[in-house]
Amino acid sequence: MARSRIESLEAELAGFPELPESSNLRELQNRVASYILTPGTREQTATLIKEIFELTKGKIKGELSDKLLEYKSRLSKGYDLQNTEDSEERDLALKAVKSIRIQPVAFSDDGSLQAMKALRRLEPLQILDASQKQLLQDAGDWLEDETPPFLDELASLREQLLEKLIPQEVPVTTPIANPEIEDLFNQVRDEMYQRVRQSKAGVEAVLSDYLEDLKTDPGGVREMLRDYTVVLAATCQQSSGKQMELVTGSHEAVFETVIVDEAARANPLDLFIPMSKAERRIILVGDHRQLPHILEEDIERQLGQSTEATKNTLRKSLFERLFVQMKELEKHDGIKRTVTLDAQYRMHPILGDFVSRTFYEYHGEPPIRAGRVEEEFIHNLPGYENIVAAWINVPLNAGKEIQGRSKSRPIEGKRIAQELKQLIEHDTRLTFGIIAFYSAQVTEVWKALCKVGIAEITDEGNYQIASAYRETRNHEGKIVERLRVGTVDAFQGKEFDVVFLSITRSNDINPVSEELYPKKYGFLMLENRLCVAMSRQQRLLITVGDLEMVKAENAPLAVRELVNFYKLCQQSSGQII
Repeated sequence: MARSRIESLEAELAGFPELPESSNLRELQNRVASYILTPGTREQTATLIKEIFELTKGKIKGELSDKLLEYKSRLSKGYDLQNTEDSEERDLALKAVKSIRIQPVAFSDDGSLQAMKALRRLEPLQILDASQKQLLQDAGDWLEDETPPFLDELASLREQLLEKLIPQEVPVTTPIANPEIEDLFNQVRDEMYQRVRQSKAGVEAVLSDYLEDLKTDPGGVREMLRDYTVVLAATCQQSSGKQMELVTGSHEAVFETVIVDEAARANPLDLFIPMSKAERRIILVGDHRQLPHILEEDIERQLGQSTEATKNTLRKSLFERLFVQMKELEKHDGIKRTVTLDAQYRMHPILGDFVSRTFYEYHGEPPIRAGRVEEEFIHNLPGYENIVAAWINVPLNAGKEIQGRSKSRPIEGKRIAQELKQLIEHDTRLTFGIIAFYSAQVTEVWKALCKVGIAEITDEGNYQIASAYRETRNHEGKIVERLRVGTVDAFQGKEFDVVFLSITRSNDINPVSEELYPKKYGFLMLENRLCVAMSRQQRLLITVGDLEMVKAENAPLAVRELVNFYKLCQQSSGQII
């Protein structure tokens, strides 16, 4: 985890433009580090002080600039370092002591964190007495806004510790770092750092510090995050697990506010666990029009053949039941308990309007407006210019669905792979998703992608996207997933520029009654799944399948959503291939 975070920070910092403030700070830090690690002769040090003075002139306090000039004229003694077995620990402790904040402004920024870091570094060296430990502990615990009363004591302790950690004076035989000059350099560097933090380069400076701490003290970073966080995250079941108990110090810990994301997907028993931890308020976030609480595929299959009453009982999540109850309570007492988002920023306005009308307004909910304009979703894909919705017809005579516990249709997988191969190289910034309603069809898609070189089989026999197609930089320059293949469940919460939707079902069954619709359409009748599948795209949604399935006489009753999409494809912004 730490390694990936370090790599991510390094990549982010590499993307920052080179600003003068950052360049000056980096040069100053390098010169200070060079002096500390490999000090020069007295004359070389005087030259270095002059260079630092010129580099920081007008950018730091006047008294610090004056001190630089003063020290340039009064270089006197050199100091050597003792050779100790714990030199590495001593060096880290010395660095931590130098970072102790003793000025009010600096301490208000991160003084408590630096004090705790120093205490943690010094304890293994056993050079602190009880009062010194207590002073650092008090500084580390300080959370008030006003200036702490112990800064003078802290400054005195810092000086004492520097004397202990920097070895005794010896006759000069080789160039030695002068602790007074070193301390002055650190003050200049800290002052310069604070100035940079308040400039345009401030974000880069903070990230650089964070990166340095992650590299040299990952345990300390983890400990500080745990000590200072006011937000804890866990899955529903983990919210009452051992890890939570370790962090909170109690198996009966409660929280003022509990927020449950994707609450519509949690089954009732799981959802009750975090809800029972709330002291003042519970906020459930979810969409009962999308995937409900997770059901096994066999149960989903049985639901497709059940009565409407049974379907509604098993499919309705606790989230949906509570949402309906809260709406009813609002009508009686006027207290607002529910919030429904009224704008979408993911997809082209035409596609957003289709999703709004088909899945939300149909049930009496208000329209969802577009938060972005059409021009932001131009894709210029060959064969799809000015198109946001398309249906690639793969007729029954091209190949039927294959029956089994999970349905599949190889010809659709091949057609999707062929089309994707043509489109994915046109603009490497675009991202693609391939969604199927059946796991067996996902396998067929993988097979087809392997044949065109977009996917491959690992040594363990698993499918994976070929390395060239796994990630890309999108139009905003962010590294994102370039291609994903899976069932609807794998796409909950995801979004891609272009989405292929494999219909899979293709048969000549003629259902004479509503009870027989599931035999013909199966999972295509599950509105929640269709809602997720048809709302993952940003720029273009391409449905691939047998068009006759939505032209059948009973289709408007059985698969209303797909019929609506077919109608959209017949308009000027759509096409049928």
